[in-house]
Amino acid sequence: MKIVFVADNVDGEKSGGVVSTRRFIDHFKKTDDLTVISTGKTEEKKIVFPAFYFPFAKKQMQEMDFLFAWPKKKILAAAIKEADLVHIQFPFFLGYQALKIAREMDKPVVFGFHVQPENLMWNIGLDYEWLNAFLYRFFIRTFYNKADLVMSPSIFGRTMLEKFSIQVPVEVISNGLPEQFKPKQCVKEPEFADKFVILMVGRLAKEKRHDLVMQAIKQSKFKHKIQLVVTGQGALRAELIDLGNTLPNPAFFEYVSQEKLISLFNTADLFVHASEIELEGMAVLEAIGCGLPALISDAEHSASAQFALNDDFLFSAGDLESLTVKMDYWIEHEAELKASRPAYVEKAQEYAFEASVQRARSLYQGLVQHPLK
Repeated sequence: MKIVFVADNVDGEKSGGVVSTRRFIDHFKKTDDLTVISTGKTEEKKIVFPAFYFPFAKKQMQEMDFLFAWPKKKILAAAIKEADLVHIQFPFFLGYQALKIAREMDKPVVFGFHVQPENLMWNIGLDYEWLNAFLYRFFIRTFYNKADLVMSPSIFGRTMLEKFSIQVPVEVISNGLPEQFKPKQCVKEPEFADKFVILMVGRLAKEKRHDLVMQAIKQSKFKHKIQLVVTGQGALRAELIDLGNTLPNPAFFEYVSQEKLISLFNTADLFVHASEIELEGMAVLEAIGCGLPALISDAEHSASAQFALNDDFLFSAGDLESLTVKMDYWIEHEAELKASRPAYVEKAQEYAFEASVQRARSLYQGLVQHPLK
């Protein structure tokens, strides 16, 4: 198939949505004739458009490692004209023009659902339910309802689209667990050898609630035994490092390679995911893929609770006491915690990356052969 894949950003490493996009692109480049339309680095079969930020949100966008592409209509139209199918990943300016041109040319269109209004609003300091609802309806009316099919990374995502009256089919396709995230024989860092290591992975942003986890560690009966390790980059780095330095064992902050991350997943004792906004939770999936038990927030606006083995691995979102009690339980029952590792590895296999891309390709083929519009 000739696929045109439209995404404002495919080169970033901070955002799970961008990392997932890159993985899908790299796979389909091997199986199909795929052209990427985006910003960033020049590469084969990639059309690069100029990038820009909103002036009033430039700092926040840079911290999120996201930018917009400025579409050039003639170039975009020439690329889409040759396509069997157009996949649009983000509902912004580039996506709008690509959708408009694809519809005029009667090309099948698949839209990815990777932009959660709550996430956008939290990062610019606007957390209002009415505003989130407005944005859901705006994105659905302007973008998703004009596609043939929407791909959501979780059942939670599909439910949110249905809540706000999506009118086209929504298929659930996980971002997927790449095969390299698996149990490995790794050696715990010598300085952590006698510590209970809690790992947090992801952007250093407000909605990830690193602050809550640090407060829970301070309240823990085992606070002198706990070593918090935090990987990632983001707006709150300096602030969180200062907060981490107030712990009995100062938190260890590092932005790591994938190889080092896999080692951490295999040597840490517990993964804590306190995020209150998540369309899937790729970091949790990668952690449990390596057999690392995960204690997860049951947040209303997050899908990550789907990865919990049972209710003992869930805590009430934003609730300091609930998190502290659950965390202390697992430190106190370390043998039981270790015994849960094989079950987590097995659960992660339900989300294998290979299954996700095969399912996506099957849907692409169905639309090319039997267009819905």
